[in-house]
Parts: sequence; structure tokens; C-alpha cells
Amino acid sequence: MIVTEKSFSDQTYWEGIARCKTQFVNNEEDPLLNPYLRKEVAESWIRSKNNGVFPWTSYSKYHLTEEEWRLLKEQNERLIHIAQPLISNYLGLASTNGHSLELFDPSGAFLLGIHINISSTPVLSIVFNESTTGTTAHGLATYHKKPFQLIGPENYLDVWQNMICSAAPILDEMGEVLGTLALVQDMGEKPWEKNRSNLHVHSLGWVSSLAEAIGNQIKIQNGYDVLNQVNNDLRKATETLKIILEFIDEGVITIEPNGRILSSNHEGSRILNVNHGEIRGQNIAEFLLPKSALMDYVAANKTVDYMEEYVVNGREEKQYLVSLRPVYKQGNSELDFAILRFNHSDKINALVNTRSGAVAKFRFEDIVGQSEAMLKAKALARRFARTRENVLLLGESGTGKELFAQALHNSHRPGGPFIAVNCAAMPRNLIESELFGYESGSFTGAEKNGRPGKIELANGGTLFLDEIGDMPIELQAVLLRVLQDKMVMRLGGRNYRQVDFRLITATNQDLKLLAQERKFRDDLYFRLSVLNIEIPPLRSRGFDIAILAEHFIENYAKRVGLPAAVISPEAKRRILEYNWPGNVRQLENAMIYAVNLAEDGQIMLSHLPKELFEKRTALPMVSEKECDSLEDLFSMKDLEKVTIKKALERSGNSVAIASDLLGISKTTLYRKLKEHNIHY
Repeated sequence: MIVTEKSFSDQTYWEGIARCKTQFVNNEEDPLLNPYLRKEVAESWIRSKNNGVFPWTSYSKYHLTEEEWRLLKEQNERLIHIAQPLISNYLGLASTNGHSLELFDPSGAFLLGIHINISSTPVLSIVFNESTTGTTAHGLATYHKKPFQLIGPENYLDVWQNMICSAAPILDEMGEVLGTLALVQDMGEKPWEKNRSNLHVHSLGWVSSLAEAIGNQIKIQNGYDVLNQVNNDLRKATETLKIILEFIDEGVITIEPNGRILSSNHEGSRILNVNHGEIRGQNIAEFLLPKSALMDYVAANKTVDYMEEYVVNGREEKQYLVSLRPVYKQGNSELDFAILRFNHSDKINALVNTRSGAVAKFRFEDIVGQSEAMLKAKALARRFARTRENVLLLGESGTGKELFAQALHNSHRPGGPFIAVNCAAMPRNLIESELFGYESGSFTGAEKNGRPGKIELANGGTLFLDEIGDMPIELQAVLLRVLQDKMVMRLGGRNYRQVDFRLITATNQDLKLLAQERKFRDDLYFRLSVLNIEIPPLRSRGFDIAILAEHFIENYAKRVGLPAAVISPEAKRRILEYNWPGNVRQLENAMIYAVNLAEDGQIMLSHLPKELFEKRTALPMVSEKECDSLEDLFSMKDLEKVTIKKALERSGNSVAIASDLLGISKTTLYRKLKEHNIHY
């Protein structure tokens, strides 16, 4: 139903709504079916009743605490600040005409205004909503997000049945309610008999205009705040970018299409060797070699990643990896400016080495072994690690020469790259380009930007050349020159590049014999063998065999998620007795094989590889060569004593295992130990 001037002055209208409310509370009438009651009002009545609110309820049902009131004022500070002067302009007029103008937050809590004294209860801390005071104009305006007016008995509480209230929501940019403005007037008894019919026509429009004005002021203020925030964020972003550019160790330079420098970070100025305050306006071409193609790429609007360039600053020529990014003018493809990034080649090479797995993982503490021979080799390596001299590692295949190389590197130059090259595994026609690198176009299939060699990549770190005896003799002279001059030239190149690395080489061959046979250069041999370390074969390391076996079992079981198996006494004797021609590498593979066959967590003889049973004769504790030389000096009794000592060393001083290794009974061994006065 639409309220008109006629219905406002119609006593039947007022009495019909009041009677409907009474019957609704008594469950005798559905307010939605009442012809005098608007649907929105009827629905609000129903919600109010469902919330336990009845017409005779006191409106002081819910009060805010002082702390709640303080927080409410803080949360609505902007709304109160903007609404207060606008409301104040109308308070005098409103109070003179018996009005009250009030501001509520979306929950119905009173924020601002002057109330009519309709009871002795203070109202400043009361929350007016459908859960506390039932249907109100400001509650409906908030609920429906549009202006609303309640006349007389449409107000749910009886105490407000002779009041007219016009309310309008204050909306933000998203259409959400920030608060509600309400204009209230008490019309006294029998309002239909009074000349107030024009009140409802104008009051709703008036309060709606005022609410809209407050909302517009808030939107304007929010706009200012957003603009200030954007400016502040832009300032922060600019300052942050400046700090980041100064913090990174790369040179970042922006240039115009003609090469004129627009800006640079401090590292860029340092690379060009120009005072930072004087770099703007200079031309980047002045700092490049005449053959540089960088400006050609700029003119072609090309994107380039990691192009090798030489920067000329004074008398020095330093190599950098330059990346180029063109930036176009808005709306077209015309180049506005270009950004250049200068990376230090050494740092990029170190990163590439790390990513490609060229990293030294082992330290001396990781090399397992307590035998006298191994302890002597490690002590010697620790001493040599303090120097810068070349180191030659000698030993059979599988003894762990690369472990020693990595440990030497981590003790001497842990922060630099570790580059390992197996000279025997690399094809003969590729080893030169792999070691020394090449320039673009130097041969068919070469990368267009060229490629650094392993020697160049080892700059600042360690170059490990394994199986050095297999290096082609024609390349040995080039390597010798690099070691003498610490300079390397790429294939197809014209300029030498300075390199600083420590060389560690390894071989299982007799380099001295190869040199005598003219298969290895004498001068290179003498330069490589400044410091020699002999890595003992596994068969000479005594009980290290058992220690290493258990170490490999534990590591493999942990890697694959299996319980670590225990070696049975019989299997341990076989492991200690075997000659291990493949050394530590063969032992590790044998233990992996055994773990995968082991049942019930124990490695038996049947779980060991067949190769360990090919020769059933006991391992001689003294080699034939040793016997030949010893027989001239010692008696058979002395040789027997040496053999028993070696058996005890191999067995970890276990009489039971040593007797098996010697092929004699424990009783006999005990007797001979006493006879030879051997303490264990």
C-alpha cells in the first residue's frame, strides 16, 4: 500500500494498523495480509517477533559498554567527522519544529544527533535494531539500502506509535551502507486530527538529500585518500626500486636509441669507471670495443640474454655478460629506451657450475677410513690443501681420488667453482673445445655466442683433471702454457683471458714411465707432480674394508628407506678375505647388491656377488713382490710374523677372522701370537 495524504489523515488507517499489530502478537492475524500494511514493514514485524521483541518491550534492552562505545566511535570516526557539520546546520531548525535528527551505524547504534525525551532512559548507548527495538525506519533503510519512512503505528514499539520517522542510508562507492540518517517527529495524540499531512511528503526527500550529501563528502574524502595512497605507494615503489638497484651487484643502465645514457645504478657507473654523478649524457658506445654488436641489437629492437661484451674503462678490458631489453613508446612499436644489465662473468659461471652439478660435496671428514695408510694419505692432503701448488693424486681406479680432490678444494677454495673433467671419457675431437672454449663461428655447430671452456669456468676455484694420462699429447703443450701464464684463449679467439685456478690431477697410470716412453710430456709431468698423494688400494687398508662396507650399507638403506642390514660373521670374513681389484667402488656396488638380497635384516654369504667367490684361496698377507725382497733380508720366521700382523690388521684384531684369513685354527694362531710376542 502506498501512503498518501488521504491515508495519513484517515483514522481508519491508523486504527487498522494498530489493531493488526495486536492481533499479530496474539497470533490471530498475518500482517502480510493486512491491506493497510506495506510488505517490507510486515516482514520486519515478523523478524522482530522472531527475535523475541514485542510492542510493549522497553527500547533500552541492549546497551553498549563504555569500551564498546569507544571502539564504535573509533570505527566510525570518518563518518562522524563528515556528518557532524552537515547535521549541525539543521539541528536548530529541527529542534524548533519538534524534530530530532540522528545518525546510526549499520548495526543500529546511535552515533550522533539530538533525541526527543520520550523516556527517562539515556539513549546514547542503546543499539536500535530488529533484535532490540523491532521495526524502525533507519533499520528498514539499512536493510533495503534505500530511503524509508514509517508513520505512526508502523513503528513496532508502542512507545513510538504516534511518531513519523524518515530515514535514508549513507552509501559508499560500492553501494554498501556506512550509516543511516533518521529524521523523527512526535505528533502527539490523535495525529490524524492535526494538520501534519504535508510532513511526510517533504521530510523523506529532505533527509535523503542530506544523507546523499554526507555520502558524497565521504566519497570525495575517500578519493583524496586513495589518491594520496597511490602517490604514497608510487613514492615507496620508486624509492624501493632505487634501493634494489643499488643493492644488487649487477650494473643496470638505461640508454636512448642513439646510445646516450639516461640513468645508471652505482654498480653500472663502477663498471664503466665513471663518477656516478657524471654518467648521464655519456654514450655507451664509448665504453665498448669497435667490433661490439650491442648497438646493432639496440637499433634492431632485439631482446638479448647474456651476450659476452668487453667493457673498456681506461686501459683495461673486462668481460661481462650483457642482457638487453627494449622499451617501446606507448601505443606504437617505436623504441623509447633500452635497459642494459651487466653481469660479472665469474659469478654467472659459478652459478651455472652449481646448477649443472659441478660442486664439491666431500670434505676430509667425509672420507671414511682408520687404517694407517689412509690416515697418512689424509694427513698429507690436509697439509697440501694449505698451499696453491698443483697436486697429483695417484691410485688405482675406484680408490676415491675424486673424493680427495673435492676435499682439497673445500679446504682451499670452498667458495669457488669445482670443475671436474675426465680426460679418458671425453671424445678426442671435443676435449680441446671443452677445455679451452670457443668463440662464435669458430667451427660448424658452435653456439652463436661462443662458449667458455672448463678452464675458464674454473676461474676462482679448482680444476680437477681425472685420468690426466689419457690427455692427447698435442693438448698437453697448450695446458702447460695455461699453467705457466694463467691465461687462456678460446678456439677462434684473438684475446687471452686471465684465469686463476688451482689444478688437481689424478691418474692410475705411471706418468713417469709414460714420459720416458714419449707418451706424456716431461715438462708437464714435472709441473703436475709438484705435490703427490698416493691413495692406497682397498686391499691395503686392513679393517677399513669392514668399516666401509657397513658405511655403504647404512647410507644405501637410508636412501631407499630400508632398515640397515647386519653383516653375518661368515659374510664379513669373505669380504675381508677378498682382494677387491675394483677397490672402494666395487665394494660399494657389492653392498648395494647384498642389501637388496638380504632377508630378515642380515647379509649372509649367499647374498654377496658371485665374483667374491671366484677365487677361494686365502688372500696372501704379503705379496709375491714383497716376499722376493723380504726373503733376502728376513728368515721365514720373520715373514710369518709380518703375515700374522697383516692378518690382524685386516680383521680389526679379531683372532677368529684372522685365523680364517690365514687358514689356521684359532689355537694355532694364539700359540704363534705368543711365540712371536705379538700384542693386539
